[in-house]
Amino acid sequence: MKSLALFALSTIAAAAMAAQPTSPASITISGTSKQMASISGTVVANTSHENNDALQNVASNSGKILIKGYSEQSATTVGGSIRNEAVNRDDFANQNISSNAGEVTVDTRGQSYQTSALTNTNVENKAMGGNADALQNLASNNGKVMISGYSNQYVGSTNSSVSNLANGSNALATQNLSSNFGDVTISGYSSQATYLTNATVTNQALGANSHAAQNIASNDACNEPRDPCADGRCQRPHW
Repeated sequence: MKSLALFALSTIAAAAMAAQPTSPASITISGTSKQMASISGTVVANTSHENNDALQNVASNSGKILIKGYSEQSATTVGGSIRNEAVNRDDFANQNISSNAGEVTVDTRGQSYQTSALTNTNVENKAMGGNADALQNLASNNGKVMISGYSNQYVGSTNSSVSNLANGSNALATQNLSSNFGDVTISGYSSQATYLTNATVTNQALGANSHAAQNIASNDACNEPRDPCADGRCQRPHW
Protein backbone atom coordinates (compact mmCIF):
# COMPACT_ATOMS: atom_id res chain seq x y z
CA MET A 1 0.00 0.00 0.00
CA LYS A 2 2.85 2.31 0.83
CA SER A 3 4.38 1.69 -2.60
CA LEU A 4 1.05 2.37 -4.27
CA ALA A 5 0.71 5.62 -2.33
CA LEU A 6 4.19 6.72 -3.32
CA PHE A 7 3.48 5.80 -6.95
CA ALA A 8 0.25 7.80 -6.85
CA LEU A 9 2.01 10.82 -5.39
CA SER A 10 4.75 10.57 -8.00
CA THR A 11 2.16 10.41 -10.77
CA ILE A 12 0.35 13.48 -9.41
CA ALA A 13 3.63 15.40 -9.11
CA ALA A 14 4.64 14.50 -12.67
CA ALA A 15 1.24 15.58 -13.99
CA ALA A 16 1.47 18.86 -12.09
CA MET A 17 4.92 19.53 -13.53
CA ALA A 18 3.69 18.76 -17.05
CA ALA A 19 0.80 21.19 -16.56
CA GLN A 20 3.05 24.08 -15.58
CA PRO A 21 2.93 26.97 -18.08
CA THR A 22 6.01 27.37 -20.20
CA SER A 23 7.41 30.72 -21.22
CA PRO A 24 6.97 31.30 -24.98
CA ALA A 25 9.88 32.57 -27.04
CA SER A 26 7.60 35.24 -28.50
CA ILE A 27 4.00 36.47 -28.69
CA THR A 28 2.29 37.33 -31.99
CA ILE A 29 -1.00 39.21 -32.24
CA SER A 30 -2.32 39.37 -35.80
CA GLY A 31 -4.60 42.39 -35.67
CA THR A 32 -5.65 44.92 -33.05
CA SER A 33 -4.17 44.86 -29.56
CA LYS A 34 -5.88 46.80 -26.75
CA GLN A 35 -4.53 46.70 -23.21
CA MET A 36 -6.28 48.67 -20.46
CA ALA A 37 -5.66 48.82 -16.73
CA SER A 38 -8.12 50.84 -14.63
CA ILE A 39 -7.03 51.10 -10.99
CA SER A 40 -9.02 52.94 -8.33
CA GLY A 41 -8.09 53.06 -4.63
CA THR A 42 -6.03 49.90 -5.08
CA VAL A 43 -2.51 48.86 -4.13
CA VAL A 44 -0.63 46.98 -6.86
CA ALA A 45 2.63 45.67 -5.39
CA ASN A 46 5.39 43.35 -6.58
CA THR A 47 8.41 42.54 -4.37
CA SER A 48 11.38 40.20 -4.71
CA HIS A 49 13.91 39.17 -2.06
CA GLU A 50 17.20 37.25 -1.85
CA ASN A 51 19.15 38.07 -5.03
CA ASN A 52 16.20 38.03 -7.35
CA ASP A 53 14.47 40.26 -9.90
CA ALA A 54 11.21 42.19 -9.45
CA LEU A 55 9.47 42.56 -12.81
CA GLN A 56 6.03 44.17 -13.08
CA ASN A 57 4.04 45.12 -16.19
CA VAL A 58 0.78 47.08 -16.27
CA ALA A 59 -0.94 47.35 -19.69
CA SER A 60 2.45 46.72 -21.29
CA ASN A 61 4.29 44.52 -23.76
CA SER A 62 7.52 43.01 -22.47
CA GLY A 63 9.86 40.66 -24.34
CA LYS A 64 9.64 39.62 -27.98
CA ILE A 65 6.20 40.82 -29.11
CA LEU A 66 4.85 41.17 -32.67
CA ILE A 67 1.58 43.05 -33.19
CA LYS A 68 0.44 43.13 -36.80
CA GLY A 69 -1.80 46.17 -36.50
CA TYR A 70 -3.16 48.86 -34.19
CA SER A 71 -1.85 48.90 -30.60
CA GLU A 72 -3.47 50.76 -27.69
CA GLN A 73 -2.10 50.70 -24.14
CA SER A 74 -3.85 52.60 -21.38
CA ALA A 75 -3.33 52.75 -17.61
CA THR A 76 -5.68 54.98 -15.58
CA THR A 77 -5.27 55.25 -11.82
CA VAL A 78 -7.24 57.14 -9.18
CA GLY A 79 -5.90 56.80 -5.66
CA GLY A 80 -3.89 53.84 -4.44
CA SER A 81 -0.36 52.96 -5.49
CA ILE A 82 1.68 50.86 -7.91
CA ARG A 83 4.91 49.56 -6.36
CA ASN A 84 7.71 47.34 -7.61
CA GLU A 85 10.66 46.61 -5.35
CA ALA A 86 13.75 44.41 -5.33
CA VAL A 87 15.44 44.43 -1.94
CA ASN A 88 18.87 42.86 -1.99
CA ARG A 89 22.33 43.26 -3.43
CA ASP A 90 22.61 42.69 -7.23
CA ASP A 91 18.83 42.91 -7.58
CA PHE A 92 16.98 44.26 -10.61
CA ALA A 93 13.64 46.10 -10.36
CA ASN A 94 11.88 46.69 -13.68
CA GLN A 95 8.40 48.22 -13.93
CA ASN A 96 6.50 49.07 -17.13
CA ILE A 97 3.21 50.96 -17.30
CA SER A 98 1.48 51.27 -20.70
CA SER A 99 4.87 50.69 -22.32
CA ASN A 100 6.75 48.50 -24.78
CA ALA A 101 9.93 46.98 -23.39
CA GLY A 102 12.20 44.55 -25.20
CA GLU A 103 11.91 43.59 -28.85
CA VAL A 104 8.45 44.87 -29.78
CA THR A 105 7.11 45.41 -33.31
CA VAL A 106 3.86 47.18 -34.20
CA ASP A 107 3.43 47.03 -37.97
CA THR A 108 0.92 46.78 -40.83
CA ARG A 109 1.04 49.96 -41.01
CA GLY A 110 1.34 50.84 -37.36
CA GLN A 111 -0.36 53.32 -35.03
CA SER A 112 0.52 53.01 -31.36
CA TYR A 113 -1.23 54.87 -28.53
CA GLN A 114 0.29 54.80 -25.03
CA THR A 115 -1.37 56.63 -22.13
CA SER A 116 -0.58 56.75 -18.40
CA ALA A 117 -3.04 58.96 -16.52
CA LEU A 118 -2.37 59.23 -12.77
CA THR A 119 -4.53 61.02 -10.19
CA ASN A 120 -3.74 60.94 -6.45
CA THR A 121 -1.53 57.93 -7.08
CA ASN A 122 1.99 56.97 -6.02
CA VAL A 123 4.06 55.01 -8.54
CA GLU A 124 7.30 53.62 -7.17
CA ASN A 125 10.09 51.40 -8.50
CA LYS A 126 13.00 50.57 -6.22
CA ALA A 127 16.15 48.39 -6.24
CA MET A 128 18.18 48.27 -3.02
CA GLY A 129 21.78 47.13 -2.50
CA GLY A 130 25.14 47.25 -4.24
CA ASN A 131 25.02 46.81 -8.04
CA ALA A 132 21.24 47.30 -7.91
CA ASP A 133 19.43 48.37 -11.08
CA ALA A 134 16.06 50.15 -11.21
CA LEU A 135 14.38 50.66 -14.59
CA GLN A 136 10.92 52.23 -14.94
CA ASN A 137 8.89 53.17 -18.03
CA LEU A 138 5.60 55.05 -18.31
CA ALA A 139 4.02 55.35 -21.78
CA SER A 140 7.45 54.70 -23.27
CA ASN A 141 9.26 52.47 -25.74
CA ASN A 142 12.38 50.86 -24.31
CA GLY A 143 14.67 48.47 -26.17
CA LYS A 144 14.47 47.49 -29.83
CA VAL A 145 11.06 48.82 -30.86
CA MET A 146 9.75 49.35 -34.41
CA ILE A 147 6.31 50.91 -34.95
CA SER A 148 6.25 51.94 -38.64
CA GLY A 149 3.68 54.74 -38.48
CA TYR A 150 2.19 57.27 -35.98
CA SER A 151 3.13 56.98 -32.31
CA ASN A 152 1.34 58.86 -29.53
CA GLN A 153 2.82 58.81 -26.01
CA TYR A 154 1.12 60.63 -23.14
CA VAL A 155 1.73 60.83 -19.39
CA GLY A 156 -0.53 62.94 -17.18
CA SER A 157 0.08 63.21 -13.44
CA THR A 158 -2.10 65.21 -11.02
CA ASN A 159 -1.48 65.24 -7.26
CA SER A 160 0.66 62.16 -7.76
CA SER A 161 4.26 61.02 -7.43
CA VAL A 162 6.43 58.94 -9.74
CA SER A 163 9.69 57.76 -8.21
CA ASN A 164 12.52 55.48 -9.29
CA LEU A 165 15.41 54.61 -6.96
CA ALA A 166 18.56 52.49 -7.12
CA ASN A 167 20.35 52.54 -3.78
CA GLY A 168 23.89 51.16 -3.37
CA SER A 169 27.37 51.34 -4.81
CA ASN A 170 27.48 50.95 -8.61
CA ALA A 171 23.71 51.46 -8.67
CA LEU A 172 21.84 52.42 -11.85
CA ALA A 173 18.47 54.18 -12.00
CA THR A 174 16.78 54.82 -15.36
CA GLN A 175 13.30 56.32 -15.74
CA ASN A 176 11.38 57.19 -18.90
CA LEU A 177 8.11 59.12 -19.20
CA SER A 178 6.49 59.34 -22.67
CA SER A 179 9.92 58.70 -24.17
CA ASN A 180 11.76 56.47 -26.62
CA PHE A 181 14.83 54.82 -25.15
CA GLY A 182 17.19 52.52 -27.01
CA ASP A 183 16.94 51.35 -30.63
CA VAL A 184 13.52 52.78 -31.58
CA THR A 185 12.23 53.20 -35.16
CA ILE A 186 8.87 54.89 -35.78
CA SER A 187 8.86 55.78 -39.53
CA GLY A 188 6.19 58.44 -39.30
CA TYR A 189 4.59 60.99 -37.02
CA SER A 190 5.58 60.86 -33.33
CA SER A 191 3.86 62.78 -30.52
CA GLN A 192 5.29 62.80 -26.98
CA ALA A 193 3.71 64.72 -24.08
CA THR A 194 4.04 64.76 -20.29
CA TYR A 195 1.73 66.98 -18.19
CA LEU A 196 2.48 67.42 -14.48
CA THR A 197 0.18 69.26 -12.03
CA ASN A 198 1.07 69.29 -8.31
CA ALA A 199 3.13 66.22 -9.08
CA THR A 200 6.55 64.92 -8.08
CA VAL A 201 8.80 62.97 -10.46
CA THR A 202 12.11 61.71 -9.07
CA ASN A 203 14.86 59.43 -10.32
CA GLN A 204 17.76 58.67 -7.96
CA ALA A 205 20.90 56.56 -7.90
CA LEU A 206 22.49 56.65 -4.45
CA GLY A 207 25.95 55.33 -3.65
CA ALA A 208 29.51 55.41 -4.90
CA ASN A 209 29.88 55.19 -8.68
CA SER A 210 26.10 55.27 -9.13
CA HIS A 211 24.36 56.56 -12.26
CA ALA A 212 20.90 58.11 -12.80
CA ALA A 213 19.31 58.78 -16.20
CA GLN A 214 15.82 60.25 -16.68
CA ASN A 215 13.90 61.08 -19.86
CA ILE A 216 10.65 63.05 -20.02
CA ALA A 217 9.01 63.39 -23.46
CA SER A 218 12.42 62.61 -24.95
CA ASN A 219 14.33 60.39 -27.34
CA ASP A 220 17.46 58.71 -25.92
CA ALA A 221 19.55 56.43 -28.14
CA CYS A 222 21.47 54.97 -25.18
CA ASN A 223 24.62 56.91 -25.95
CA GLU A 224 25.86 56.85 -22.36
CA PRO A 225 28.13 53.91 -21.51
CA ARG A 226 26.02 52.82 -18.50
CA ASP A 227 22.64 53.15 -20.16
CA PRO A 228 20.77 49.83 -20.27
CA CYS A 229 19.55 48.50 -23.60
CA ALA A 230 22.68 49.59 -25.39
CA ASP A 231 22.41 46.32 -27.30
CA GLY A 232 18.77 47.08 -28.17
CA ARG A 233 17.38 44.04 -26.34
CA CYS A 234 16.27 45.63 -23.07
CA GLN A 235 18.07 43.19 -20.85
CA ARG A 236 19.74 43.96 -17.59
CA PRO A 237 22.92 45.94 -18.34
CA HIS A 238 26.38 44.48 -17.89
CA TRP A 239 29.35 46.80 -17.60
